[in-house]
Amino acid sequence: MSWHNHTGTYPFFSHCATSGLSVGRYRAAMEGPDGDAWAGFAITEHAFSIAITNASLCWPERWYNDRSLIVPEIVERRIGECLAYYDTFRDNVRFHTGIEVESDVNGELAVPVERLREFGVVITSAHCDGGDFKDWIERHFHHLDKALRVPADILAHPLRRLWKRSSASAPLPREVISETLDRIHAAGMAVEINAHYPQLHDDVPLLQGAAERGMRVAFAMDLHYPEEFGNWRYFEDVCERAGIDLDRDLKLFEFDGVK
Repeated sequence: MSWHNHTGTYPFFSHCATSGLSVGRYRAAMEGPDGDAWAGFAITEHAFSIAITNASLCWPERWYNDRSLIVPEIVERRIGECLAYYDTFRDNVRFHTGIEVESDVNGELAVPVERLREFGVVITSAHCDGGDFKDWIERHFHHLDKALRVPADILAHPLRRLWKRSSASAPLPREVISETLDRIHAAGMAVEINAHYPQLHDDVPLLQGAAERGMRVAFAMDLHYPEEFGNWRYFEDVCERAGIDLDRDLKLFEFDGVK
């Protein structure tokens, strides 16, 4: 199951995905030659894309610093449109739905927090690593903790913003990964292994640490392009290099919500 994915077709609830990525394309993947690779998908559109119809006002993170871009009347209308769109394909078996949500500089969300559960699976994430901090580790944990204050099921791509600090020859310090996992675990969330920006050298210890703690693990294609459907093999690579048996060693995330 891939618990974190986007679409790029009308009515455009994720501005980051390409036009070739549609619910029909997901369905075709489950019916095609590699269909047995998929238990199903969750479509988890971006909260700020739901709230703001103009993509240029979203990226790069303009809304974080300008709350005037969040117009309550538009947000309310778009939430209704998104939920109606979800109703056209959600079956809670092979197609789950949800939302990917993050905080602005003041810890506020692009959609009302009391509406999150209407979407289904709630994923919290951090895409901005800005701010005046003494060092990158302090900055990382500041944004991580802000994401963990969201009432969510899954913490998405917890190490993505650190990719410039890491390489195969010099991966992230184990202490940083360990502390990241401890904070996610304390918040009661599942940790995500994300294939959109592969960080094999960091995802291996991330998965090992999650298994050691008995944490729930959510695999996520985080699909933005149709070409990424084959990336499910990335999870096999992470498990193999981590010495993890998918069925024996991991507690996989399962969604038991109403939506």
